[in-house]
Amino acid sequence: MKLIYDLRLLTGQMHGMARYALELLQAMLDAEPELAVGALVRKPEYAKFLPSDPRVVAIAANVAPYGISSQMSMARLISGLKPEIYHCPFYAPPARFNGPMVFTIHDLIHLRFPKDHGLRYRFFYLWFVAPAAKRAGAVFTPSKHSKQDLIELMGVPEGKIVITPNAAGEAFKPPAKGANPPPGLPERYVLGVGNPKRHKNLGALVEAHQQLLRNPPGGIEVPPLVVVGVGPGQADWAKPSDDLILLASLEDADLATAYGLAWAVVVPSLYEGFGLPALEAMACGAPVLAANRASLPEVVGEAGLLCEPDAESLAEGLGRLMIDSALAQRLRQAGPGQAAKFSWARTAKTTLATYRRVAARWR
Repeated sequence: MKLIYDLRLLTGQMHGMARYALELLQAMLDAEPELAVGALVRKPEYAKFLPSDPRVVAIAANVAPYGISSQMSMARLISGLKPEIYHCPFYAPPARFNGPMVFTIHDLIHLRFPKDHGLRYRFFYLWFVAPAAKRAGAVFTPSKHSKQDLIELMGVPEGKIVITPNAAGEAFKPPAKGANPPPGLPERYVLGVGNPKRHKNLGALVEAHQQLLRNPPGGIEVPPLVVVGVGPGQADWAKPSDDLILLASLEDADLATAYGLAWAVVVPSLYEGFGLPALEAMACGAPVLAANRASLPEVVGEAGLLCEPDAESLAEGLGRLMIDSALAQRLRQAGPGQAAKFSWARTAKTTLATYRRVAARWR
């Protein structure tokens, strides 16, 4: 099968969509020996991030992944490549492409929280994303919750939506016995992972931690809070201190160790299309406290503790994990099994089957 796979969003920064795109591509190559991939990259130098496989050929498109100019030029470019299937693993395929197309919408955060993103995003969804969804042979999304959002907020027909969950990468597993925290982290800490965006709700986690510092549960010594993904000055609550350690990023191996050695990992998001940090933390054997919102209950299942996303509820849940060692240990043991329910191999199998179904309609 000749696949044109749109990786114009690759820049070397492994944000969620880029990670999804590369993990899925590798899993599909592992599953399908006859797969031939033309990988669209924005610049030739970004080809170095592609899997090292002779079946993958980089095509420098020199077109930005978003914007009106992309919409105008990409349809012509893809048509000229004559794919059996074209897959855009992010939300901005060319709406005017008249061929065998599928694409992935990871979430509808821009529509669910419109005040945080402005009119241009809403217009982009109205003018380009929604028409592309109507034209596409299938629309992938990572959770049942996101599927409902696609139906409710964009009117995508239910039968066109295919759920393809994310999975934890190979680096995310319980740390080796005797492992030490990554440089810059104390021996004991609570961990939050995200970014400064409002829906990540990390400010509420900081407030919850401060409440525990003022009123330690059971009189215990409350460890510092480490937040990965937010640098100093990036949010009004992001003021580092002895009790709040901010790290702009960590490499996967260090992040996996940080997850596994954390006293608890807290995912307080108001909205997630999937919630990969929760899954990664469970894969590493961390006790997870997650907000009872959006897709997080699907991901966490019975292997984590759920609570409301306000500071008081987060403080109560976190305090419970701190003083109830039996509960924390049960979650540590349950996490890897829950994470194993999500695999790139299964997602690749579903994706490839959808490719074949869509491509068959165009023969």
